[in-house]
Amino acid sequence: MNGEIEKREKKKAFLQSYQALNVSIKTLEQLLTRLKEEQDQSLSVLSGDNETDQGELRMTEVFSCLRKQLWEKNQICKRIVKNVSRMESEIEKDVLLLKYISGYTWEEISEMTNYSLRQVYNIHNHALNHFSM
Repeated sequence: MNGEIEKREKKKAFLQSYQALNVSIKTLEQLLTRLKEEQDQSLSVLSGDNETDQGELRMTEVFSCLRKQLWEKNQICKRIVKNVSRMESEIEKDVLLLKYISGYTWEEISEMTNYSLRQVYNIHNHALNHFSM
């Protein structure tokens, strides 16, 4: 029984990571945009300088590292959505998508699905049992 609870908690943590990953993705995208703009500005001012070539090389490494992080986070988000979309029960899918992907509260989900709060909790529990990581 304890192993079942542990599995469910891992599934919830995996699903909950979607929102945090989404924030991180947006932050990385903004950072990449800002760094690219700053790089373009400094290159136009310092073009032809030997130190600029060194700086360009370092910035290329930074961009590469940030893009790799962005790609990895996007892959996890895609995996979460893909795993939810593979579920058989539409209502279970809906509850997981509304809660973990869209970030709605239990009360909002209850209202949107026309199920009581208790029913939504039960559907969620069943959905966790059927969800595979």
